[in-house]
Amino acid sequence: MIPEGPDAPVCHSGETGTFTRMCGFAVAIDWPEADATVAGLIQGILHRGDITDPLFSPLPNVAMCTRRLRIVDAEHGAQPQISFYGRLAVSFNGEIYNHAALRRELEDLGVGFKTSSDTEVLANALQVWGYRALERLNGMYAFVAVDLTNGEFLAARVPFGVKPLYVMQSGKGFLFCSEMRPLLATVPEGDVMLLPPGYALSRKNCARFKSPIYPRADAPVDNSPAALDAILREAVRVRLPPDLPVATLFSGGIDSTLVAHYTRDFRPEAPGYFVGGVDAPDYRYATAYAEKTGYDLRMVPFDPASDAAFAMIDDVVAYTESFEPNLIRGAVCSLAASEHMHRDGFRVALCGEGADELFCGYAPLEVAFNESVAEGQPVRDDVLGLMHRVSLQRVDRCSMRYQVETREPFLDPAVVNYALNLEAPALVRELNGMPTGKMPLRDLYNLYPGQLPSSIRDRTKIPFGEGAGLDVSESGSAWKRRFEAAISDADLAEGRREFVGFKVQSKEELHYLRKLAATFDVSRVPHLRDRAWISVPVMQHLEKLKARAYFSL
Repeated sequence: MIPEGPDAPVCHSGETGTFTRMCGFAVAIDWPEADATVAGLIQGILHRGDITDPLFSPLPNVAMCTRRLRIVDAEHGAQPQISFYGRLAVSFNGEIYNHAALRRELEDLGVGFKTSSDTEVLANALQVWGYRALERLNGMYAFVAVDLTNGEFLAARVPFGVKPLYVMQSGKGFLFCSEMRPLLATVPEGDVMLLPPGYALSRKNCARFKSPIYPRADAPVDNSPAALDAILREAVRVRLPPDLPVATLFSGGIDSTLVAHYTRDFRPEAPGYFVGGVDAPDYRYATAYAEKTGYDLRMVPFDPASDAAFAMIDDVVAYTESFEPNLIRGAVCSLAASEHMHRDGFRVALCGEGADELFCGYAPLEVAFNESVAEGQPVRDDVLGLMHRVSLQRVDRCSMRYQVETREPFLDPAVVNYALNLEAPALVRELNGMPTGKMPLRDLYNLYPGQLPSSIRDRTKIPFGEGAGLDVSESGSAWKRRFEAAISDADLAEGRREFVGFKVQSKEELHYLRKLAATFDVSRVPHLRDRAWISVPVMQHLEKLKARAYFSL
């Protein structure tokens, strides 16, 4: 199925059109009792869609099944999709935004299609181009393709890891699922591994594949607000569902306001969902945009000091399959927003994830890039490499829990490559004596003074949860006081011994980790010990980071 050659993987431990929204799957290859095992896995991801496609068993000990969120082309989008001449079967989660262009190219080569599904485009692209088809994909995806002639397979996950994919291996057998808990519940022994973002796995090899992401240019890109304006508008356009309403996750921050702005160019009626109350730090910025433009701003009540908010932790930890504080805090807010979008009938939403990582919205990036690209680039690579463990894992799990598919325009290859090739002075400038990032995005506000408030352009970064009112400062945090009251110093010490290897840093982390350990055996998930921390040169930039009120690992 996948051509071998010098560029084959080796193992380490847009256009609008008709899509089929594939939101969770399970695949067994050379696995005993494959049918029963896959059927059990699907029962664990029912929340990721509204219909279970028929279980497909093309070969002995091979089974494939999908839990699908029907949005468009529901009748013909059933999975797996089969390539022409019936050679490949593909189980797929995500979207291929440039599927229409790929379809035309394949049709010019004589390939016929039976559906309008982007999954069928992927299946045919893999049959025609092999693993090099991955170099052509603009989308968010995780998939497993099985060669029905010999039982070989290829699994791959998009760079940045917008969509999840986990795997267990036993002898020659492989078992895949879109979430961890079903694997742990179905198979009594063995570790659950994640397929790293931007990696392809076959029976013989596992390594990073070439993609449209990260082809850094030899010559830097000149910062041009007009050019970025066009690039970002197109990234939003290709992510809008052609026949469905769309919403935005809106905080009144620089990034979510730009996403709302471009979305409303095509869908003026698209609402924004704001999490928090009138006392939330982000509220005045969100209302500034709404009052200036007539934006349909929908409030999602959230009181971080309430018992109800604290009680959400159990669900958030279980749904996100994580105990990372930076994920859990934001996920409490994301889950509330997704629930309200679902109630209002939305199945597709857009958000601003990726902008801070790419355009230097975080203090460590501002400080590093203020020194030089050589200082900043490793830090940014580190931050981008952790998105699949924090912000993108939060987005996927919280939105899919309520059958909402959230898309990230800032992770479009054109936007990514523009940002990665900018010189450091274009990204970060000193304002009022402090290095300030996201300057290319701030400059876009000057193009639309009648629509984009200068107060948002000039604001500083506040993490999503904190902007909604969830104060996690060292002093005055009602959220942190709950953990202090619930866990003694002696209990923290005992917890660190209980979970040795997980590098528990605080009572808050221990609380989350204990909740997670109550839902599955965390010792069987090795990557949880590899904490989602950035490797910031703390001592080198300590005073500058303190000045930016940032000192968190």
